[in-house]
Amino acid sequence: MKPDFTVSEASRLDAIFKAFSKWQAEISLPQALALIVIARNPGLSVNELAERLDQPQQTVSRHVSVLLGRYQISETVVPRAFIRQEVNVKDPRSRALFLSPDGQSLLKALVADSKAT
Repeated sequence: MKPDFTVSEASRLDAIFKAFSKWQAEISLPQALALIVIARNPGLSVNELAERLDQPQQTVSRHVSVLLGRYQISETVVPRAFIRQEVNVKDPRSRALFLSPDGQSLLKALVADSKAT
């Protein structure tokens, strides 16, 4: 049985699918969700990010490493840093996470692509 979606909802789902499909070689859905949380909450720590994503800290740390450009997730795509980290001014033992220019560009492209219907 097919779920019932309005024409508008179906169109929006198609646009979101197409937007993410373009970027799937560079970023996974969990990493994109982490990127969105960082964009909406600049300066949060990995532990805070893990809490917001309701994921184990170790899992989120791996996502952060990829987003920092430390690991190549595809043989054909050169890793890019979608976030940057700085010493947290509130707690120098932890790092604060922020979008990099590439991260900002990727999210703006996703938003623009998902609006194009």
